[in-house]
Parts: sequence; structure tokens; C-alpha cells
Amino acid sequence: MPRFFVDERCAPDLRVTLSAEDAHHALQVLRLRDGDAVVVINDGTAWDATLTTSERGRADAVIAAPRQETGGELPSAVTVLQALIKGNKFDEVVEKVVELGARRIVPVRCERGYGEAGDAKLSRWRRIARSAAQQSRRRTLPSVEQPLPWSDAVLAYGGSALLVAYEGAQPGTFTAAIERVKRAPDVTIAIGPEGGLTDAEVQTARDAGAAIVSLGPSVLRTETAGAAMLSALAATAGWW
Repeated sequence: MPRFFVDERCAPDLRVTLSAEDAHHALQVLRLRDGDAVVVINDGTAWDATLTTSERGRADAVIAAPRQETGGELPSAVTVLQALIKGNKFDEVVEKVVELGARRIVPVRCERGYGEAGDAKLSRWRRIARSAAQQSRRRTLPSVEQPLPWSDAVLAYGGSALLVAYEGAQPGTFTAAIERVKRAPDVTIAIGPEGGLTDAEVQTARDAGAAIVSLGPSVLRTETAGAAMLSALAATAGWW
């Protein structure tokens, strides 16, 4: 059933308005019409609702009742620190980590990174995150934050629940690190740029309390590593 996030408070019999983008998707892409059943999500709660439309392309939803459903969210709130990437590869990162359950994505500037993150890209990434969350039946709308330098990012999200992927880490470090984070309410994973993290950046993460972990014998592309790491984390920690 189609799902839409709304900012307005939801309660039985209230009418809420879909965003212009969601209205377009509902009416022009999904071809929904008056009376069709939809799911509306606000503040982590899903609600059964009925779509109502107008001739000007506006779409509202009349709330019926809270929807009894489980799933959609990981037991820990996962933040992904992702080094900026050239071109549109960051789009794929956002889409996949949101589908896998990430709660927050932070674009990170690294010494060997070359990507940029202007207002237009941030807006696009937030739209991608919203669409991916709706498609994957999330109950929380993940955020895409303003970009941070590496040192600021690991300090802001550092500590024992920060895992940094690094090709120079010893085998087995990932599994060992999972034991100390799998019950943490908040977990952060960090992925470096195409050129890899510098020794100084790795040391900064260590100084912040991070676990430096290996993702296996092969070197993954930066746009692949985040989804691979989040999948392995969720499976190894018993979240799936």
C-alpha cells in the first residue's frame, strides 16, 4: 500500500495534506484516485487513511486509525558518515542505506575526497531518502545532514559505537567490534573516500574512540561499502 510522510499531526478523522512531490507521485505516477487506501506516517506512527484529491493536483488524506504493524526500523539508530563522492554516486549511497535502515546520513569531507555537497545536492539527497523510506516501509524519515569535515564528524559521532571501515584493519576486527555495539541505542558507521583514509584521519578516529574495522579481503568501492557494512552489521548483530 502506498505510504507518505506528513508533518501534520495525525488523529482519527483529521485531514492532512501531502507534499506537492508526494501528491504528484500519488496522482501521476501511481494513478491513485479518490477513496483509495493509503498509509500516512507521522512521528514514527503509521496510520490507515483514505486519499482525497482536487482538480488542481492537490492530494489530502483523511486519517482513519493507527496501523498495527511491526518492522521497518532497526533496533539501533544508525548514522552513516559517508565521504563525498564525485558525480552522482552519493545518490545510490543514500538510497541503499535508507532501504537498509539508516536513520541519518552525514556527508563528510576527507583529504582524498573530491565530491561537493551544495544546496541542490542536499535537496536531491533528501528527496531520495524520502522516496526510499516510503518504498521500504520505514516509519521514520531519515535525515541527510549538512556536510562536515572528517575530524568534526568523528568527534560529533565518535565513541565506542563508531565503526570505521579501513582497508588496513586486521581481519576479524569487524566481528569483534559488533559485540560492543549491537545493543547500543545509537551506532555510527564511517566510510572513507575513493582514495582511502589518510593515516592522520584513521588516527583521529582512533582518538575519538572508534573501532577501526575490516570489511573483508577485497577493497570495496566507497559507494558500495556503506550498504555492505550496514548489511553485515544488522545481520551479525542479530537485528534481522
